[in-house]
Amino acid sequence: MQPDIHYQLTDTDGQVTHIKLHQEPESHGLAVDPDFVPPDWALLEHCQCSHCPLSRDEHRYCPIARNLAWLLPEQQLGHSFDPIHLRVATREREYLLDTTAQRALSSLFGLVCALSDCPHTRFLRPMALFHLPVSTETETLTRAAGFFLLQRYLAKRDNPELPLNLEDMDRAYRNLGELNRCFVRRFRHPDGSDAPINAMILLHVLTKEVNGELHEQLDDLAGLFRQAAGPAP
Repeated sequence: MQPDIHYQLTDTDGQVTHIKLHQEPESHGLAVDPDFVPPDWALLEHCQCSHCPLSRDEHRYCPIARNLAWLLPEQQLGHSFDPIHLRVATREREYLLDTTAQRALSSLFGLVCALSDCPHTRFLRPMALFHLPVSTETETLTRAAGFFLLQRYLAKRDNPELPLNLEDMDRAYRNLGELNRCFVRRFRHPDGSDAPINAMILLHVLTKEVNGELHEQLDDLAGLFRQAAGPAP
C-alpha cells in the first residue's frame, strides 16, 4: 500500500534508507502494527519527560518513542553532518533537497511527534497533514501561528468568549521545548549514531527560537503583511 508520506535518505555512497509513514484514516495519527513490541527505550518510564501527564499504569510506552521505534531502521543512521540527498514524497507532491542527516531526521522527528498521541504534541496534528519538510525558522513560525489562529477561530464559532490570540501557543511551545529537551536522553547510547540525538537537539533549538522570539519575529512579518494590504484608502 502506498504510504501517505515517504522519507528517502540517500548518502554519498548511494545507500538508501526508506522510512514510510501510513496514517490512520480517521484520526490521521501514525498507523503502527498492533503486534509491534517496542524496545525498552520506548517504555514510558525510561527517561520520562519531566512534565509528562501520562500515567505508567495506563500507558506502557511513550507514544512518540513507540512511533519512532516503529519507523527508525535498525541500521546506523550515520553522523550528524553526513551529506544526505533527501526525497520526501506525499500523495500530492514530492520534495527534493540536499541537506545533512541531522536536518533530515529533525524534520522527520517533528512530523512523528505531531502524528503521535502525546498530549503536548497533539495540537500540531493539523499542521502535520500539510507537512513541509526541513522548513526554516520563519516558515515554521508562519505555519504554526497561522494554523493555531485558524484552530482558535474555528473553536471561537462555538465559544464566542474564547480569546483570539497567541498566548496559548506560547504555552504550548514551551511544553514542546521541554519535551524535546527531555527526549534527547532517550537517544543517548554509547554505540549509537549521533544523528538522532542532534536531530532532536536541532528540533529543540528551533522550538525555543519560535517560542522565545515569537513577538519579535511577528513584528518582522508585520511589514510584509502591511505591504500586501496596500496603501490605506
